[in-house]
Amino acid sequence: MTRAQVLAWLETRRPVPPASLRERLRSAVHDSPDGLVAHLARHGRELLDTVAARPNGGRELALDLLAADAFATYAFEAQAEEGKGAVDET
Repeated sequence: MTRAQVLAWLETRRPVPPASLRERLRSAVHDSPDGLVAHLARHGRELLDTVAARPNGGRELALDLLAADAFATYAFEAQAEEGKGAVDET
């Protein structure tokens, strides 16, 4: 997916995240050959790796950790949305 596609999907999320978190999410998104679910999970993993690489980091890493959590949550949301069409309701 392209960065623009992921950003457009993120804009549909409710509730809207606080401005500082929204900006951190936007800055972390880049193009990826993955579909939406894997793309979101990749971003979360990349941010979590950044945080884990700095075990002595302080509060400055809090926003990255929150963004990693948000991307993981969004990956689950996207997976659930994709799965809605696959459920047989008969």
